[in-house]
Amino acid sequence: MADLVFSHGGNIHEVKGANNKGVIDFSANINPLGLPVRIRKAIDDNFDKILHYPDPNSRMITKKIAEYWGISEQNVLLANGSIELIYLIIKAFKPEDIFMPVPTFTEYERAAKTVKSKIHFLKLKEKEGFRFDLSKVVRSDISFLCNPNNPTGNLILEGRRKVEELARKIVVIDEAFLDFLPDQKNDTLIWKAAKSRKIVVLRSFTKFFAMPGLRIGYLVAHKAIIDKLKRHLPPWNTNVLGQIAAGLILNDKKYADKTYRLIERERKFLLAQLAGIDGFKPYPSVINFILIRIEKKGITSTSLKKMLIKKGILIRDCGNFRGLNDKYVRVAVRSHRENLLLVSAMKEILWKG
Repeated sequence: MADLVFSHGGNIHEVKGANNKGVIDFSANINPLGLPVRIRKAIDDNFDKILHYPDPNSRMITKKIAEYWGISEQNVLLANGSIELIYLIIKAFKPEDIFMPVPTFTEYERAAKTVKSKIHFLKLKEKEGFRFDLSKVVRSDISFLCNPNNPTGNLILEGRRKVEELARKIVVIDEAFLDFLPDQKNDTLIWKAAKSRKIVVLRSFTKFFAMPGLRIGYLVAHKAIIDKLKRHLPPWNTNVLGQIAAGLILNDKKYADKTYRLIERERKFLLAQLAGIDGFKPYPSVINFILIRIEKKGITSTSLKKMLIKKGILIRDCGNFRGLNDKYVRVAVRSHRENLLLVSAMKEILWKG
């Protein structure tokens, strides 16, 4: 796959012309609960603040994130989504080479190509459950690890002791989906990153907190790394409404607990239902999406996506993930009603075919 097509889920705009009835988006892995009413009200109440520049240092939300994790504010850097941080790291460190297991989030590769880094890929084997073997790492300037991994849905990093040995300069651990684990504090490397000069942890408000349109993400790292990255960061890179919403929702335990219960229940339901469809092989997941291999002859990821769009459902075609092909799709875990609609549509397509 030399010419990788860099595209993502969540692009409902691409299908608006194909279905006038609207679309249920299973392609983006966003918390199906959406924003709590009180957060929406806070955005409305503070709407006039868009008439002024936001705090260029994002001090309010930076302080709340630091307090939440019990670290110093000097170890936190806010950005316009965690994607901005991926490109910022590449721009600041200009690595000669990069290591990443695949399949994984495609923006690591895309960012690396902006500085013409040599990329070492390690293919995660399907027959081994897409597990990651630390002993097979190629030591490069920067290593990117997505944990839990997208699109496989599994924790690929379970041991913490050898993490700093994985790269010559920086190990980037993307924890964008780790919030979906109720016991995430057992797996996060945030506290290690705050003390280490080699570990950077990425976090996002997009997925668990259902704020993709407000574009808020952050990283945790040693102060020396933060200072280096800040020199390459443009001013006013986070918006005022995003700062307000993120600051309010971060400590919403009721919202978090409700999310844990919903995702756990519906993930189990969806996995069982998909496994019961002849022609599908879903893979176990610990978070809010499921990778599926299509075993039915004559159906590809692209054709399945097109057929589902006609039924008002959008899924993620995984044919553009390095290490996968046109026999893989990914679906988000949504509400029970929506999951039932997905399963019904899937059965109709595969049983007809």
